[in-house]
This record gives sequence, structure tokens and C-alpha cells, in this order.
Amino acid sequence: MSWHLTVALGLALIPIVLSPGTSAILTAQYAAAGGRRDVVAVMFGTCTGLCMHACLAALGLSALITASVTALMTVKVIGAVYLIGLGCHLLVKKPPQTDTPAKTSGRNVFLQALFGNIANPKAVLVYLTLPVQFLQPGESAAAAAFLLAVLHIVMLVPWLGLWALVVGSARRSRRLKTVTAHVQRGGGLLLIGLGVRSMLTR
Repeated sequence: MSWHLTVALGLALIPIVLSPGTSAILTAQYAAAGGRRDVVAVMFGTCTGLCMHACLAALGLSALITASVTALMTVKVIGAVYLIGLGCHLLVKKPPQTDTPAKTSGRNVFLQALFGNIANPKAVLVYLTLPVQFLQPGESAAAAAFLLAVLHIVMLVPWLGLWALVVGSARRSRRLKTVTAHVQRGGGLLLIGLGVRSMLTR
């Protein structure tokens, strides 16, 4: 692939990576609870979801979803319901003690991050439309989709790691022991907001 495609995709990904989403919210929640293993599981789940989006775009399935209004709305509703449900779960869940790591299943955390990513219709559209915007004649759209996934992972993982480090440092401060509850409830409200916005946006 040409260097200009790599640079263009990287620049286009910056606002996408920095904007708060399910992965950032889950990372903050588990970092606040002291679960380093869970933060890694969120990263793996997110990266797996991004690879799946690249595969779908390469195979043309994302194009099929976008071409069908009914299929696209179904994906939007499923993704919105999942985000709202996950947000409600964070709101009603009792915040874990900050002195001990939360008892969670790494597999469940992985699946939370994975489904939160692949059920996002915004990600489907990004992986379908973004690569073809910068293609030169003769370049493969499928290869561009996988290049997008690689760049996305390379940029997103350090960002999530930095976010987890900041939240984890706040957790170890006695003055900020309430950060767990605030992050969990704030993240729940944000997920609900994202889900409602996704459901209402045409």
C-alpha cells in the first residue's frame, strides 16, 4: 500500500480513537476497580472486534448491510440496545471496593468489549467507507480495510493503556477513593446516552 494511504487513514483515525466509546468506558471502569487483567481483556476484545470489522468490509458484508435499510436499522437497534443495557448494568451494579481488585471473569470482560465493538453500526460504516476515500487506482479495498484495522489497533491500544494508567493512579490516591463509583456511574450514563443517540440517529 502507498505511504499516502497510511498517512491519510492515520490522520482520519485520530478523532475516532480519541472520542469516548465503549472501549474507553470499560477500560476506565476496570482500571478504577484495580483489574489489570480485565483492562487487557478489554483491549483484546476491542482489537478482535476491529479485525472482524476489517474482515466484514473485505468480504463485502458491510456493503450488504449498508445497502439494506432494514438490515442497517436492525444492526443499529441491536447495538443501541446493547449499549443501553450495558449502561444500565453499570448504574445498578454495586461499585467494587477500591482496596481489592474486582472479581470478574476475563472471558466475560473480553466478550463485553467484543460485542460492544462489533455491534456498533458506526464502526461498520467507518470500515466500509473510510478506506475507499483514499484509494489510488489499482489499490485493493480489502487490503486498505485491513490496513485501517492495523492502524486503529496501533493507535487505540496505547491510548487505552494511558487511560487505564491515569484512572489506576487516581484509584491509588486516598483522596480519590470515590473514583470507582464516579467512573462506573458516569460511564453507565454515557453508554446509555450513546445508545439512545445511536437509536435516534438516522
